[in-house]
Amino acid sequence: MPLILLILLFMVDRDNSFHVVGYISLLFVYTAILVMRILYAKEMWHEEFNESDLGKESSIQKMSDLKDKLDEQDGFDSER
Repeated sequence: MPLILLILLFMVDRDNSFHVVGYISLLFVYTAILVMRILYAKEMWHEEFNESDLGKESSIQKMSDLKDKLDEQDGFDSER
């Protein structure tokens, strides 16, 4: 879509108000779609990472404790 908008930018007749209004409205629609996708991804990210109560546990003092706890939760063996 960005490539199409770039090509249309060069093809738009700036003296024709229909072309200008059409291009600007297409640009606003594309921008609105991008903003909605970003906000949806943000919401999904917060839902995914706020489910666990790992941040509220008092036994986690360091990042390595958190990593070990996540490994236990996922069922991985953390031997090195």
